[in-house]
Amino acid sequence: MDTSIMKASDIVKLSKNDYGKVASFARGRIVKDMNKGVMQNGIFKYKSKDYAARKATGALGKFRKSDRVTMLLSGETARRIRPEGKKDRATLVFENGTIVKANEDRGYVIADLSPKNRDFVAKEFKKIIDRNVKKYESKPVKIKIGK
Repeated sequence: MDTSIMKASDIVKLSKNDYGKVASFARGRIVKDMNKGVMQNGIFKYKSKDYAARKATGALGKFRKSDRVTMLLSGETARRIRPEGKKDRATLVFENGTIVKANEDRGYVIADLSPKNRDFVAKEFKKIIDRNVKKYESKPVKIKIGK
């Protein structure tokens, strides 16, 4: 029988693994939006009509025909977003940081979460905490009266 005791304060404590799952989930939401051509700041059309026309015909990347901003010309930027779970936070590491920053300067933001994706990530945190609540509730309660 499991003799470990879970304190109520443990319900909201998350492990590195939990934060890693949340970071991985956030990465998935960003990449999903990239595939749809939606950036995290809501932009989805190219500013340059010439570039949009060339990309729509496939002249810039043989696998990525699109008239939307996808940042998936080669797919390398999306593949190099690495989720990490730390002791007290979930982080995303953008290994192609110079490309991400240059595109952000043009107004194409992927290194943040849109309000919609923040809600999805909050729901993911809620799932983890709900799991901890169920674990806490399943433990027998021992009440000691007196000394």
